[in-house]
Amino acid sequence: MTATETPLRFHTKAEAVYEELRRRILRGELAPSSPLNQDALAPELGVSVTPVREAVRRLEAEGLVQFHAHKSVVVSPLTLSEISEIYDVRLQLDPYAAALATARASEDTLAQIETMARTQVSRDPLEQTAVNRAFHRAIYAESGNRLLTETLDRLWERTDRYRIMLVSSEVDVRQVVREHLEIVAAMQSRRSRLVAKLIRAHVSKARAGIESALD
Repeated sequence: MTATETPLRFHTKAEAVYEELRRRILRGELAPSSPLNQDALAPELGVSVTPVREAVRRLEAEGLVQFHAHKSVVVSPLTLSEISEIYDVRLQLDPYAAALATARASEDTLAQIETMARTQVSRDPLEQTAVNRAFHRAIYAESGNRLLTETLDRLWERTDRYRIMLVSSEVDVRQVVREHLEIVAAMQSRRSRLVAKLIRAHVSKARAGIESALD
């Protein structure tokens, strides 16, 4: 093992490898359609091939990697069909979760969400995505429904993979801030239906940008 090959530390080796590979895929460090060499990854991550194979099987179940001819593995490509399926679900769940959060969130929490909405970001795609994700997660995490929150976490992670690699550099940051502040104002007024409407429009706009980039 070289000085740069630090073993992963987690509850199990397979779980550690899974989390690391998943992070690399979602952040674009492992590019769409690129091969994933399990034999080469094992020494890099400081583990044997077995936990790498277990991790890859989990990633396949999530749709993040694909097996070709039952042997070679590639990172799943970015496709219009996948992003359409993700957004079809998100357009139902994001507004619903935000409406629930509007009724449940404390005034202190709403003040914190407003502060997040006012966060200034650079043109860096990773920073944009992280700030945007933190804002929206702060909202839907207040829904009070753990399963709903976990489901949206997974959907958002897969969406972010597209955002980082396709459209983040083209985002009008000031317009995003305005839309976020409008959502917060509606939440502070406890107008659940308006919040759902604003979230739906906001998510639809993001979908259009990604689908346009893929087309």
